[in-house]
Amino acid sequence: MTNDDMPPEDDYQVGYGRPPMHSRFTPGRSGNARGRPRKSKQLEDLIRQELDTKVVIKEGGREKQITKREALVKQLVNCAIKGDAKPLQLVLAHLEKHREVAPFVSTAADDAELLKAMAGTTDQKEDSDGNG
Repeated sequence: MTNDDMPPEDDYQVGYGRPPMHSRFTPGRSGNARGRPRKSKQLEDLIRQELDTKVVIKEGGREKQITKREALVKQLVNCAIKGDAKPLQLVLAHLEKHREVAPFVSTAADDAELLKAMAGTTDQKEDSDGNG
């Protein structure tokens, strides 16, 4: 705003949302010159970013590009295979935690056995109650 665009001082009333003319931001100058500060990097984000970078390894006489995350897992499994106790425990614990269990599918033989077992328990109850 130039001085021509501003209302005269005597018509202008200072109040809420209407700062005094002398303390207003001048045209072309920001009220937040430095801007919002950058988001600080968290340790978890830094680790994730570093694990996703690629490295070149030699495997079977050939060079291969894999992420550091994959290289870390390869190293862990190789140490476990060599017999190092701690990596072996980690790998086995992970496998146990994420193993898939086959769902139970009942068969006619299972149903018959269950009915037989239930019939045996009801007979025993009647005998102990003195009704049988």
